Amino acid sequence: MFKLTKRLIKKILKRLLLIPNDRNLTISDWLQKHDLSQSRNYWETTPRAGVASQWVSNPIIEETINQRMSGGRTKKYWLAWLIEDFFACQQFEQLLSIGCGIGNHEIIIAKLGLAKHIDAFDFSDASLEIARKNAELAGVNINFYQDDFNDFKINEYHKYDIVFCSGSLHHVKEIERFMSIVHQSLKPEGYLIVNEYIGDCYNIYSQHQVDLINRLYNCFPEELKSGKMETFVNPSLKLVFEADPSEAVRSKLILPLLDQYFEMEVFNPLGGAILHPLYPLLDHQQFLPGDAKGEAIIKLLLEFEEILMELPGGLPADFCLSILRPKDI
Repeated sequence: MFKLTKRLIKKILKRLLLIPNDRNLTISDWLQKHDLSQSRNYWETTPRAGVASQWVSNPIIEETINQRMSGGRTKKYWLAWLIEDFFACQQFEQLLSIGCGIGNHEIIIAKLGLAKHIDAFDFSDASLEIARKNAELAGVNINFYQDDFNDFKINEYHKYDIVFCSGSLHHVKEIERFMSIVHQSLKPEGYLIVNEYIGDCYNIYSQHQVDLINRLYNCFPEELKSGKMETFVNPSLKLVFEADPSEAVRSKLILPLLDQYFEMEVFNPLGGAILHPLYPLLDHQQFLPGDAKGEAIIKLLLEFEEILMELPGGLPADFCLSILRPKDI
């Protein structure tokens, strides 16, 4: 009976989802492959999608986020603070960047001299092609290569001073495996740098968060809205899977699992619980620097988000910058 049911399910999935005729392919294997192929397709066709989240494309928001990334110490670009201030222009031997995309961060790291040798991988060939061209134009030497952060391997004898993840870890399904390999690949005194979304999985927020977003959104007159939504609603799983099934796939587990392998040396919450979902619903052109009223509204939203992060029962940050050291395990 079990075998008959299993065959029936597989037959239905074949018709609805076009499973290839491979008798050795289990349903769970196929679903995993389908997720990966859809994610790959998303990043191959839109390689620049990860360059800048829509909310931080606003210069006022970007400046505040950079300040939060430094723990309030400076408004300079976060990588400049990290390299020039936190690391005090120290140069390391080996750096690995996981999920490098089109290589913008890695090129800045190379130009600022954080590491003598940089390895960087991504699973999107389209992104890597752009990264290699940009690195050549910038006059820096970076070893860009193709790999998948769900099943990548690192030579056990090759040890890095720094492993760098910016906007990639929330796409990882096999987080436990990822953490274990990164831990093994770091020198005992090495650093893991994580600039990440750590909010609810698939960007499907709690009702408390949705209610707060809508209470603020309802304060805006129609002429200040983008017209995308009358009321903010969570995306359905169907919509998530149709776009990028890896988006925030296990994001809520990032911090708890980091704690299993690493000591937190720096944790700077960046906010985003309000502005990340709210800003795309607003007419961006009316909130740029130079418009006193628009600037004031954005600054008030940023301050409100800060207050919510501080209040018990408010809203924790959905994004953070963390600098960690490997535990002795």
